[in-house]
Amino acid sequence: MKRFSRGLLLLMVLPFGALPCRAGSACAQAQAIVGEVRTMFASGQVDYQRALRKLATARDLCSTLGEAWKYSYCAAAALNDPKARFYKDRAIFNGVSDFECGAGPHATAPAPAPLPSYVREKYALVIGIGDFKDPLIPKLQYAAKDAEDLARVLQDPRYGRFKPENVTLLTNAKATRANILNALQDLFLRVQEDDLVFMYVSSHGSQKQTDKGLMGVGYIVTYDTQVKNIWVDALDYQGFSQKAALLKARRKVVFLDTCFSGQAGSKGLTIDGVGVDRETAKLFLSGEGTFVITSSKDNERSFESDSLSNSYFTYYLMEALKKGPEPPTVKEIFGYLAQRVPDAVAREKQSFQHPQMVPADGPGDVKVGVMPRSQSGSN
Repeated sequence: MKRFSRGLLLLMVLPFGALPCRAGSACAQAQAIVGEVRTMFASGQVDYQRALRKLATARDLCSTLGEAWKYSYCAAAALNDPKARFYKDRAIFNGVSDFECGAGPHATAPAPAPLPSYVREKYALVIGIGDFKDPLIPKLQYAAKDAEDLARVLQDPRYGRFKPENVTLLTNAKATRANILNALQDLFLRVQEDDLVFMYVSSHGSQKQTDKGLMGVGYIVTYDTQVKNIWVDALDYQGFSQKAALLKARRKVVFLDTCFSGQAGSKGLTIDGVGVDRETAKLFLSGEGTFVITSSKDNERSFESDSLSNSYFTYYLMEALKKGPEPPTVKEIFGYLAQRVPDAVAREKQSFQHPQMVPADGPGDVKVGVMPRSQSGSN
């Protein structure tokens, strides 16, 4: 059976109803909590542990509330908590520019240091899952092949310039939840601030929806996910992205070749045509050198092509990496995808697919194919 579009599963059989709190009221609750913490900081008498507990609730209620991340940074810095940098980066990406927190020794955060002019080392985690242990999960025709083809381009000394030993490829049966998390942990232990990390994920998954019992959390479906145990077996976007954001490397580029579109033969398990939304993509961001590129808008499918033997998105991503005598910037890669993918899908599928980049207004000057210092001979 031919399968032409990427899909992400949405579990429809969980015994939970709609949550009573909509996004607007949740953010209002979060703002009230931040107001309490702001008062604590203004007084100069701050229980930093208590403040962090309160702010964790605020961040869960409204993940885009910049002040929740800002005061989390101030509290964590006071406690010498290593998560302080992560909180600060999230605050910046949610519009915070003033880090004046109030009285006390950690009232003001220092300005972030500029990105180094070089890349010390490069690492890649490439995941593609087309076959699944649970027969209820529909197969994807080219997801694993896309990952394998892309890994070869990344290791090519003419294009990606990644050391083979620094490229972790997980496909099908190797792409279990445990193996993916272990690979991420290995990166956490290896990478340094002046490194570059490239991540690519192609699989099914679930949409962030509160009215289907998913508590507003989306999931990446791993090889060993069982549909009936998706909360336990699958990899939630929030946890995965937060771990990725904690990687020390200040240059990180994430490509998500997925969508939330339905697939034939999975009665009661999917919905039609809803892609990775902007808020989900933003979960992966952690600083001024990080970018996320998704394969389609949040109301579109991501298509595969029998003539290319790849998804359109991954095929043109590989072309973009090979284009020109100099390594392309992330912005140039996105520009190529934004032109070629919609044209090809419109011509061959008579449908729509528009890749997206977050942040859309960032400099986008990170170069995936740059020669790292470890290979260039520089000290």
